[in-house]
Amino acid sequence: MLKFQQEEQELLDGLIDAIGGLPEGQAWIEGREVALKPRGGKVDAIVDAMVAGRALQLLVETKREAFPRDVREAVWQLRNHLADHAGYNREVVPFFVARAISPGARDILRAEKIGFYDLGGSLYIPSPSTFVYIDRPVPAKSNKAFGSIFQGQRARVVQEIFARRPAWVSVKQIAEDAEVSAATASDTLREMERREWVEVEGSGPSKLRRLSAPGPVLDAWTAFIGDQKPAKLRRYYVSGADTENLARKLDQACLKADAAYAVTAEVAAQAYAPYLSNVSQLRCRIVPGPPQERALERLQARPVSEGWNLGIIETRARGDVTVGERVDGVALAPPLQVYIDLLQGSGRAKELAAHLRQERLDR
Repeated sequence: MLKFQQEEQELLDGLIDAIGGLPEGQAWIEGREVALKPRGGKVDAIVDAMVAGRALQLLVETKREAFPRDVREAVWQLRNHLADHAGYNREVVPFFVARAISPGARDILRAEKIGFYDLGGSLYIPSPSTFVYIDRPVPAKSNKAFGSIFQGQRARVVQEIFARRPAWVSVKQIAEDAEVSAATASDTLREMERREWVEVEGSGPSKLRRLSAPGPVLDAWTAFIGDQKPAKLRRYYVSGADTENLARKLDQACLKADAAYAVTAEVAAQAYAPYLSNVSQLRCRIVPGPPQERALERLQARPVSEGWNLGIIETRARGDVTVGERVDGVALAPPLQVYIDLLQGSGRAKELAAHLRQERLDR
């Protein structure tokens, strides 16, 4: 509790400094944990402010980080606070403050005419007499937390429920198919609820969820990938094979080596949604360890720095190699994984990613 009180003070100090940086701006804390009448609700803080000669009073609710579901709850609370507070001849503005506010949450706050501020410097004051809107990116530290759902085992959970859309699924189903613990699946699905990406039916052990917002999932993952370094790629040359023949050779080599694999990026995208006239390089994932080495030996793959036609994306565990479909006898990564890998590619990869999204993911 003490730690959050310190964080709350940091947020309020930041808000006061931000308002102080506006033309003729100044602000001060009128009260903390203020009880409002007649219903006895309690607002986290009341901040008095002057902006361009206009007097305002902000009724402030605070959170650490905020997703859509968080701000919907805050909107309800602030509406009640507003009904209970007179303002004493000042214009009263319901206001929300957090260390970071997701883009979807900001959209809701603007639509509801609720002011907001976060530590990235974004500031929105929807006053008819003193309108202020400063839009800045999510703070880097919080952006990492926002994007953690797209990393490691949590990413596999997101991919699995995305692949199953629009079916209703349980935590147990997702955990088994994504090869993660029930706790990881449950935590990730709860996080998706906060972001309003999934619908919920039932409760307790029989609780079911289904993906309801594929577009926002793709938008958020695209934004996250844009800030990440591309995955490590080991490059090889396999003689006498165009990508079509190379894919078949890869399948046979991995079968004999007992190595799970999945073709991704350009070659897989072409199989799912043809777009380019020619693809000269094949990227894939192969389960790490001795099985991968045996498969490479069977392919007589030679490590190279230039002129490669086979690229192996680094993986850490068996669960990182997932198959969506088999097309013409070749195991392909799921369309969502293919899309993500294309976003980290070069040349026309991003153009191909946009086409794949339109044809296979936005439905």
